[in-house]
Amino acid sequence: MAKRLPRDPQKEQAILTAAVQEFGKRGYRASTDKIAEVADVSKGSVFRYFDNKQHLYYAAVKQAIDTIMAVVDLSVWTDSQDLVSMIIRATKYKTELSHKFPFEFELLLRVYSNDSFVPKPMREKVFGMFQKLETDLMNTILTSTISQLDIRPELNEADVRDYLKMFIGSMSQMAQTYFEKHPEITKMEDMGEVIDRVKVYMDILENGIRAR
Repeated sequence: MAKRLPRDPQKEQAILTAAVQEFGKRGYRASTDKIAEVADVSKGSVFRYFDNKQHLYYAAVKQAIDTIMAVVDLSVWTDSQDLVSMIIRATKYKTELSHKFPFEFELLLRVYSNDSFVPKPMREKVFGMFQKLETDLMNTILTSTISQLDIRPELNEADVRDYLKMFIGSMSQMAQTYFEKHPEITKMEDMGEVIDRVKVYMDILENGIRAR
Protein backbone atom coordinates (compact mmCIF):
# COMPACT_ATOMS: atom_id res chain seq x y z
CA MET A 1 0.00 0.00 0.00
CA ALA A 2 1.48 3.35 -1.05
CA LYS A 3 2.26 5.80 1.75
CA ARG A 4 0.19 8.98 1.77
CA LEU A 5 2.35 12.03 1.16
CA PRO A 6 2.48 14.52 4.04
CA ARG A 7 0.42 17.67 3.69
CA ASP A 8 2.25 20.83 2.68
CA PRO A 9 0.73 23.78 4.64
CA GLN A 10 2.08 26.33 2.16
CA LYS A 11 0.57 24.52 -0.81
CA GLU A 12 -2.75 24.07 1.01
CA GLN A 13 -2.84 27.79 1.86
CA ALA A 14 -2.01 28.72 -1.74
CA ILE A 15 -4.98 26.66 -2.92
CA LEU A 16 -7.29 28.30 -0.37
CA THR A 17 -6.10 31.80 -1.30
CA ALA A 18 -6.67 31.07 -4.98
CA ALA A 19 -10.10 29.58 -4.23
CA VAL A 20 -11.19 32.70 -2.32
CA GLN A 21 -10.04 34.82 -5.24
CA GLU A 22 -11.72 32.78 -7.97
CA PHE A 23 -14.95 32.02 -6.08
CA GLY A 24 -15.09 35.72 -5.14
CA LYS A 25 -14.69 36.85 -8.76
CA ARG A 26 -16.78 34.18 -10.50
CA GLY A 27 -18.92 32.52 -7.87
CA TYR A 28 -19.33 28.76 -7.67
CA ARG A 29 -18.91 28.56 -11.45
CA ALA A 30 -15.19 29.24 -10.96
CA SER A 31 -13.12 26.51 -12.53
CA THR A 32 -10.93 24.27 -10.40
CA ASP A 33 -8.45 24.30 -13.29
CA LYS A 34 -8.14 28.08 -12.87
CA ILE A 35 -7.84 27.74 -9.08
CA ALA A 36 -4.99 25.25 -9.57
CA GLU A 37 -3.33 27.61 -12.06
CA VAL A 38 -3.55 30.62 -9.72
CA ALA A 39 -2.23 28.50 -6.83
CA ASP A 40 0.57 27.19 -9.04
CA VAL A 41 -0.29 23.57 -8.25
CA SER A 42 -1.65 20.65 -10.25
CA LYS A 43 -5.39 20.03 -10.37
CA GLY A 44 -4.68 16.72 -8.66
CA SER A 45 -3.19 18.61 -5.72
CA VAL A 46 -6.39 20.62 -5.34
CA PHE A 47 -8.43 17.45 -4.91
CA ARG A 48 -5.77 15.85 -2.76
CA TYR A 49 -6.19 18.59 -0.18
CA PHE A 50 -9.92 19.16 -0.74
CA ASP A 51 -11.91 16.07 -1.74
CA ASN A 52 -14.25 17.85 -4.14
CA LYS A 53 -15.37 21.27 -5.30
CA GLN A 54 -18.02 21.63 -2.58
CA HIS A 55 -15.47 20.97 0.18
CA LEU A 56 -13.13 23.49 -1.42
CA TYR A 57 -15.93 26.07 -1.61
CA TYR A 58 -16.82 25.59 2.06
CA ALA A 59 -13.16 25.92 3.06
CA ALA A 60 -12.84 29.08 0.95
CA VAL A 61 -15.87 30.70 2.61
CA LYS A 62 -14.51 29.82 6.05
CA GLN A 63 -11.12 31.22 5.03
CA ALA A 64 -12.76 34.49 3.93
CA ILE A 65 -14.61 34.80 7.25
CA ASP A 66 -11.49 33.97 9.28
CA THR A 67 -9.43 36.52 7.34
CA ILE A 68 -11.90 39.34 7.98
CA MET A 69 -12.47 38.43 11.63
CA ALA A 70 -8.71 38.33 12.26
CA VAL A 71 -8.35 42.01 11.36
CA VAL A 72 -11.74 43.62 12.06
CA ASP A 73 -11.75 46.21 14.85
CA LEU A 74 -15.15 46.10 16.57
CA SER A 75 -14.27 49.13 18.69
CA VAL A 76 -15.06 51.22 15.60
CA TRP A 77 -18.68 50.31 16.35
CA THR A 78 -18.75 49.82 20.10
CA ASP A 79 -16.63 52.82 21.15
CA SER A 80 -18.55 55.45 19.16
CA GLN A 81 -20.09 58.20 21.26
CA ASP A 82 -23.45 58.25 19.49
CA LEU A 83 -25.41 56.42 16.81
CA VAL A 84 -24.64 58.94 14.05
CA SER A 85 -20.87 58.78 14.51
CA MET A 86 -21.05 55.00 14.83
CA ILE A 87 -22.83 54.64 11.48
CA ILE A 88 -20.46 57.02 9.69
CA ARG A 89 -17.24 55.67 11.21
CA ALA A 90 -18.23 52.03 10.83
CA THR A 91 -19.42 52.39 7.24
CA LYS A 92 -16.25 54.21 6.23
CA TYR A 93 -14.17 51.56 7.98
CA LYS A 94 -16.10 48.72 6.33
CA THR A 95 -15.66 50.36 2.91
CA GLU A 96 -11.91 50.68 3.45
CA LEU A 97 -11.73 47.07 4.67
CA SER A 98 -13.54 45.84 1.55
CA HIS A 99 -10.90 47.56 -0.60
CA LYS A 100 -8.13 45.77 1.31
CA PHE A 101 -9.83 42.38 1.05
CA PRO A 102 -11.89 42.58 -2.16
CA PHE A 103 -12.10 38.86 -2.91
CA GLU A 104 -13.14 37.97 0.64
CA PHE A 105 -15.92 40.56 0.58
CA GLU A 106 -17.04 39.53 -2.91
CA LEU A 107 -17.23 35.88 -1.86
CA LEU A 108 -19.18 36.65 1.30
CA LEU A 109 -21.56 38.85 -0.68
CA ARG A 110 -22.21 35.90 -2.97
CA VAL A 111 -22.88 33.73 0.06
CA TYR A 112 -25.29 36.36 1.40
CA SER A 113 -27.13 36.52 -1.93
CA ASN A 114 -27.41 32.71 -2.05
CA ASP A 115 -25.43 31.97 -5.24
CA SER A 116 -27.87 29.69 -7.08
CA PHE A 117 -25.05 27.71 -8.72
CA VAL A 118 -23.98 26.30 -5.34
CA PRO A 119 -25.66 22.93 -4.64
CA LYS A 120 -28.52 23.55 -2.23
CA PRO A 121 -27.21 21.61 0.81
CA MET A 122 -23.85 23.42 0.59
CA ARG A 123 -25.59 26.75 -0.09
CA GLU A 124 -27.58 26.33 3.13
CA LYS A 125 -24.47 25.26 5.05
CA VAL A 126 -22.33 28.27 4.10
CA PHE A 127 -25.26 30.68 4.45
CA GLY A 128 -25.84 29.34 7.96
CA MET A 129 -22.18 29.95 8.80
CA PHE A 130 -22.37 33.49 7.42
CA GLN A 131 -25.69 34.21 9.13
CA LYS A 132 -24.32 33.15 12.53
CA LEU A 133 -21.36 35.49 12.09
CA GLU A 134 -23.63 38.36 11.04
CA THR A 135 -26.00 37.75 13.96
CA ASP A 136 -23.18 37.62 16.52
CA LEU A 137 -21.64 40.85 15.20
CA MET A 138 -24.96 42.67 15.04
CA ASN A 139 -25.86 41.60 18.58
CA THR A 140 -22.55 43.03 19.83
CA ILE A 141 -23.21 46.30 17.99
CA LEU A 142 -26.86 46.53 19.13
CA THR A 143 -26.00 45.83 22.77
CA SER A 144 -23.50 48.69 22.71
CA THR A 145 -25.92 51.01 20.88
CA ILE A 146 -28.90 50.30 23.15
CA SER A 147 -26.79 50.93 26.25
CA GLN A 148 -26.26 54.52 25.04
CA LEU A 149 -29.93 55.29 24.30
CA ASP A 150 -32.61 56.56 26.67
CA ILE A 151 -35.34 54.09 25.69
CA ARG A 152 -38.95 54.42 26.81
CA PRO A 153 -39.54 51.85 29.60
CA GLU A 154 -42.74 50.51 28.05
CA LEU A 155 -40.96 49.38 24.87
CA ASN A 156 -40.03 45.75 24.37
CA GLU A 157 -36.24 45.43 24.00
CA ALA A 158 -36.55 42.78 21.28
CA ASP A 159 -38.68 45.17 19.20
CA VAL A 160 -36.17 47.97 19.77
CA ARG A 161 -33.31 45.70 18.66
CA ASP A 162 -35.16 44.70 15.48
CA TYR A 163 -36.01 48.31 14.66
CA LEU A 164 -32.46 49.51 15.27
CA LYS A 165 -31.10 46.66 13.15
CA MET A 166 -33.25 47.85 10.23
CA PHE A 167 -32.32 51.49 10.83
CA ILE A 168 -28.58 50.86 11.11
CA GLY A 169 -28.69 48.63 8.02
CA SER A 170 -30.48 51.26 5.93
CA MET A 171 -28.29 54.13 7.08
CA SER A 172 -25.11 52.10 6.56
CA GLN A 173 -26.16 51.22 3.02
CA MET A 174 -26.85 54.89 2.24
CA ALA A 175 -23.49 55.94 3.69
CA GLN A 176 -21.63 53.17 1.88
CA THR A 177 -23.09 54.26 -1.47
CA TYR A 178 -21.88 57.81 -0.70
CA PHE A 179 -18.36 56.69 0.21
CA GLU A 180 -18.09 54.52 -2.89
CA LYS A 181 -18.90 57.61 -4.99
CA HIS A 182 -16.45 59.79 -3.05
CA PRO A 183 -13.35 57.65 -2.33
CA GLU A 184 -11.26 60.80 -1.90
CA ILE A 185 -13.00 61.65 1.38
CA THR A 186 -11.08 60.32 4.38
CA LYS A 187 -11.61 62.85 7.21
CA MET A 188 -14.70 63.07 9.38
CA GLU A 189 -14.88 66.85 8.93
CA ASP A 190 -15.23 66.37 5.16
CA MET A 191 -18.23 64.05 5.48
CA GLY A 192 -20.75 66.80 6.22
CA GLU A 193 -23.18 65.87 3.45
CA VAL A 194 -23.70 62.27 4.49
CA ILE A 195 -23.54 63.12 8.21
CA ASP A 196 -26.32 65.69 7.77
CA ARG A 197 -28.51 63.10 6.03
CA VAL A 198 -27.98 60.56 8.81
CA LYS A 199 -28.74 63.25 11.41
CA VAL A 200 -32.05 64.02 9.70
CA TYR A 201 -33.09 60.38 9.89
CA MET A 202 -31.75 60.12 13.42
CA ASP A 203 -33.93 63.07 14.44
CA ILE A 204 -36.95 61.29 12.96
CA LEU A 205 -35.98 58.10 14.82
CA GLU A 206 -35.74 59.93 18.15
CA ASN A 207 -38.67 62.37 17.80
CA GLY A 208 -41.07 60.74 15.34
CA ILE A 209 -42.80 62.48 12.43
CA ARG A 210 -45.99 63.72 14.08
CA ALA A 211 -46.18 67.27 15.46
CA ARG A 212 -46.59 67.40 19.20
